[in-house]
Amino acid sequence: MVFSIIGIFFVKGITVNSQNLYLVIEVDGKPYKKISLDEAFPKQVIEIKTAHGHNKVEIEGLRVRIVEADCQDQLCVKMGWLHKANQTSICLPNRVSIKLVANTSEVDIISY
Repeated sequence: MVFSIIGIFFVKGITVNSQNLYLVIEVDGKPYKKISLDEAFPKQVIEIKTAHGHNKVEIEGLRVRIVEADCQDQLCVKMGWLHKANQTSICLPNRVSIKLVANTSEVDIISY
């Protein structure tokens, strides 16, 4: 009985995303894809082809970046890896944005 209870907590611990980190990809302001990330997430490249252009998004564990874009300025590629909640990279000419979001926030309070 004790081993069963320990097993349940062990399995729950390894299957739950402890940081609750998600990648949200939007194209033209509309949701395109939402992916739950964790440490063991395999390296993956997602190709996004729209009427405005072409982008490649690379995911590796808990970090993500736009690795290739056919826009002129390449600012989205130069942004590099996103690895914390609420970080964003946007390719304005192609109307593609990627953002890391979490259920919990590192910010306690914001005052204006």
